[in-house]
Amino acid sequence: MALDAKQTEPPARYSQGKLIQEMEKRGLGTKSTRASIIQRLYDVKYLKNDPAEPSKLGMAIIDALTSYAPRVTTPEMTAELEGDMTKVAEGADTQTQVVDHSRALLAGMMDGLIDHKDDLSEAIADAVTADAKIGVCPKCGRDLVVKTSAKTRGSFAGCMGWPDCDVTYPLPKGRIEPIDGEAGVCPECGAPRVKVHPFRNRPYETCINPACPTNREPDIVVGECAACKAAGRHGDLVAHKSEKSGKRFIRCTNYDECGTSYPLPQRGELHATGETCPECGAPIVEVVTQRGPWRICVNMDCPSREKKALSGAQLVSTQEGVAERRVANGPRLVGAAAKVLYALAAKMRSPAPDGCPSRRAL
Repeated sequence: MALDAKQTEPPARYSQGKLIQEMEKRGLGTKSTRASIIQRLYDVKYLKNDPAEPSKLGMAIIDALTSYAPRVTTPEMTAELEGDMTKVAEGADTQTQVVDHSRALLAGMMDGLIDHKDDLSEAIADAVTADAKIGVCPKCGRDLVVKTSAKTRGSFAGCMGWPDCDVTYPLPKGRIEPIDGEAGVCPECGAPRVKVHPFRNRPYETCINPACPTNREPDIVVGECAACKAAGRHGDLVAHKSEKSGKRFIRCTNYDECGTSYPLPQRGELHATGETCPECGAPIVEVVTQRGPWRICVNMDCPSREKKALSGAQLVSTQEGVAERRVANGPRLVGAAAKVLYALAAKMRSPAPDGCPSRRAL
């Protein structure tokens, strides 16, 4: 007889499909609105990941409403409001009567929410900070959170101890996911390590400190500057990764005189080929990624790029008009879908009084 040591595990989280089935059982939403209701919860950051996982903000909202307006969180109340709207669709009731009933239903719960608005604000603020946390500041030990620059509207990691602590780090493009435990702390510099989910690319883990030894890359000479050569001087084109921003680029050693620089892909192992583009004279480099090596001209204004774009457009035009019809109808289809979703969202929000804290949170 073999004895296996096991631990009690919690029930599996619901996938979005399972959530829709559960909503159908409880009479929440309709066949055409359930998916948009779930998407709305993701949009306002009450849910994350798939299978669905409640965020700190989502749990704070539910905890606050359960404490001060418990009936709002019950599926029975939502089902009641859904039933009222079904009566309107069937002609058994009028829209005005249903809206008045919904507002009266919610108005009776507003007193408890207003009396505890300070507690609600504090709980929601704490939850927002907890969701934004990506690690601990290596300088002062306070939380490092994702912030938005008022100037550039870009995201960066900043210490909650500001202005006493001025630690900030740039963030790579993509969705940032904190890493729990010891794996979430860089062994080289002590800054947080995160998992980055780039758009249409595989996720990867990295230290957010661009000056960290794990992020450093050696400078590579990829060619000679054509502008300097034409001016009668020598200048090397050097691929470099900034220790301040973490971005890669190519810049001439005489940059102050010629102003020559080129952007580079931010991921992938970089190799010099010693070749130049026959169209513009810029260097050709090789970038090795998970999908394999590929060679590119680093000049974003290279005429060869325009030729590729033109050939792609001609290829589309030869597909017996099918592609043209898709392109022509695309904006109309997207516009129609957007109008439908907007109308659904407006209908969902209309019963709530304007002063409801849950609306302000959205």
